[in-house]
Order: sequence, then structure tokens, then C-alpha cells
Amino acid sequence: MTGLNNVWLDKLDLNQRTVALQRVGMTFLYKFLFKRGDHLFIIGNTGSGKTQKAYWLVNWLRHTRETVIWLDSAKNREMIPLLTMGTPVRIICPKGSLVKLSEWSNEKHKYIPLENMPEIVEVPDAGTAWWHVKRGYINIFCFRNAFEKAHERERWMKELFETLTTWTRKQRMPKIYPFCLVGDEAHWFNAGQKITSDTSRNLLSELITEHALEIRAYGGRLVLIAQGYKNLPPATRENLPNNLLCRGAKVAPDENNALSIYNQYTSRYKPSDGLFVYSNGESYPRKAPWTFPFFPMPKIKIQYLGEYDNPTEKAKIQLEIEQELTPDLSKYNGMLQDLQGYEVPHDISRYEVIADD
Repeated sequence: MTGLNNVWLDKLDLNQRTVALQRVGMTFLYKFLFKRGDHLFIIGNTGSGKTQKAYWLVNWLRHTRETVIWLDSAKNREMIPLLTMGTPVRIICPKGSLVKLSEWSNEKHKYIPLENMPEIVEVPDAGTAWWHVKRGYINIFCFRNAFEKAHERERWMKELFETLTTWTRKQRMPKIYPFCLVGDEAHWFNAGQKITSDTSRNLLSELITEHALEIRAYGGRLVLIAQGYKNLPPATRENLPNNLLCRGAKVAPDENNALSIYNQYTSRYKPSDGLFVYSNGESYPRKAPWTFPFFPMPKIKIQYLGEYDNPTEKAKIQLEIEQELTPDLSKYNGMLQDLQGYEVPHDISRYEVIADD
């Protein structure tokens, strides 16, 4: 009757199964979740539960074939619920930076190393990060706090998205499609003019918007989160066809008339409330918010140490060791120059005796 596979339903938790078998859940599954490459914009003021709703979405996505990538904004223990969902986690960070995780021990009354430590992978450049994304894992890109200089971070993010689209177009990408990239506080890498008038940041935003259009055709999904509708550039907003409106989400009629009709309701929402507006501008149930669950926040401490452009002493020592172990090929340059212009003799009969022996 529902058209849903029983084997897939068995993978869901009790709350998800209950939702999936109701009309509201089936609408969400068929109008959004099962449509690959369908982007989403989550909007709401501070404390409106935006990030919690993104966790809720990841909890659904991990039961699909989409590869999950979370672009960490480094705010207030953001990644912690992702570590406790029961899916393996891989943290990917630029070389020279480090993410340290520890959990509180009631027995020892202090923080101790996390028992179920996620995989932590350091990458030398932004493009390489895609090659370390692992299917079946929740992959966390820890890039925001990994740079001392803002222009270095912008250069990294530019390379990240350029590599994604170029390699996708040339069919050289690792097998991560279909995927979903979730970006919390998305204005830090894709800012509208309400946030900044800096030319380089605006150019980066335009670049990301352009790439978002390309990856959608291949099954790449963006889920971007911001406090205000104008926090992202107009071109980006126009290409995020689905919207999840949280408390305080306000949209002017001249910006998006279909969303503006919900302004009178969102001001009354609780942090657990949210209205899912699909790409056709309609919600279900009509004008009635959903109640979203809150994910636990265990006492885990996250520390971001070192920067890519200002590495820790440990990272510097590691780099020196790697350089020491890398052979210096310059001493062979002279030999190579001597061989330039050398022609292999055509008469090889004089070697036949040696070959016979």
C-alpha cells in the first residue's frame, strides 16, 4: 500500500517508521528524500532548532544510498550528535590542523580520550578531500577553523568546489554520488551581500552557486542552513527549491512570494517546530508545522588545534620527516641531460649471443 520496501523500513528507528507510514512522511520521502540532487534551504533565527533539523535529515539520509558529508561550521560542539548516531564517522581536515575529541568520565571526574574515536584523515589540499570521503560513513569536513588567514580558507573552499564540478564533468570523481553536503551557518563560505560586501567572498559565493547547478544533475544535493533568507546570495536561494522554515524565518514577498505567506505562522513556532515547503511552494499539512525530535548532546569536548597555514609543532616535525624520506631526484638531473638526444641502436644482432646464453 505504501510502496515502501519492508527491508528498508526495518532499518528505521521506531519514530521514523511511524512517520514513514503516515501521509506526511510519505509526502516527505517521495517529494524530497528519494529525489536525488534536490537542494534544501533551512532558515530560522538563533535558537530556532535549525541544526537539530539538519541532524534529523542526516538520520534519514544514512538509511539511503546517499553519501553524507557535513561541512562543519565549528560552532558550539556542532558535530557531537553526528558521532552518536550509530554510523561510522570520518573527520577530514587539512594537513597541519588537528581535531581532538574527549568525553567526560563521571568515574574519573575529568575528560578522557573518546572511547569510540572516529577516523581522522589529514589531506594536503582541498581536492584530495573528495578522495577520502567514504560511503556508508558520516563524513565531516573540518575546514573552517583550520586556517589562520581568511584568504587561505577562501582559496581552499574555492578549490574544493572547483574540483568537485570539474572532476564530475570529466567523470573522474571517486564513487561518492549520490551525496548530500550539509553546510551549517552557510554564510561562512557562501555569503550574501547582507553578510559581506567583500569582493573575494562574493566571488566565492557566485562560484559555489554555479557549481551547485552542475552537481544537481549528477545527484549531488546541498542542504544549506542560515539565520536569514538574505544571508545567502539571491542566485543560491533561487537554486534551493525546497525550504524548511523554522522559528523567526521571514521572507519578503518581493524575494519569494510563495514563502512569504508563511511569515505570520513562523513567529509563533517553538524550537522543535518547522514547516517543510516543497519545490512547488506547497507544504503538507498545509500551514501546519511538524514537530522535530531533538538529538542528545553528550558531554564531549572538541578542540581544534593548529592551522593549515600555521601548523602545530607536531605537524611541522611530521612534514620534516616526510621530506627527509622523500628522495632528492635533483642529483639525477645531470644523468638525464646526458641521455638527451641518445638514440637506441637499430642493429641489435650483436646482443643475440648474450640473449641465447
